[in-house]
Amino acid sequence: MSDESQPQQHSEEPPNLLRQRRRRWPLVLLFLVVLALVGGGGVYAWANIGTFIQSFASEVPGGTGDTGDKAALPDLLATQQKTSEDLETLSKTVADQREQLRTVLDQLAALASKVDALQRPAVPVQIPPPMAAPAPSPAPIAQTAPKPKKPPAPRAPKAAGPISTGGAPLTVSPDLGTR
Repeated sequence: MSDESQPQQHSEEPPNLLRQRRRRWPLVLLFLVVLALVGGGGVYAWANIGTFIQSFASEVPGGTGDTGDKAALPDLLATQQKTSEDLETLSKTVADQREQLRTVLDQLAALASKVDALQRPAVPVQIPPPMAAPAPSPAPIAQTAPKPKKPPAPRAPKAAGPISTGGAPLTVSPDLGTR
């Protein structure tokens, strides 16, 4: 009896989840179609935005809308003339500054060459001894003065005896001194 009192687990009806999925997909499809139509309408409106603006704009009766443009025209021309004058002034200023920069660069190059010349070692000038009268010779003989040799540096004498390496005083044992 317990089998009959309990409802069957495998009934003929599909589970609740499957029924919900079947009912949802048409709604999702409908939503996607509506979204595509709205997107298409937006693209069309964006492409023809000029016609929409003209249709929503209100017209001034009697055609008096030109007076505002005509009144602003002299102001625009004056502003354009002033801007062109300012541009010309700036061009002249830039040209003057470039010329000054070239002058400064030339002066800097001259100073750098003078500094380089001062830093080079001076070449000793040798004056030949005065001669009575040079005898004509078939070929000129180049005279070079012999360079004096430097005497060798004196060497320190070798240390005799023990050498301290740590600074401590050295003591000589009597045995080492007698041998």
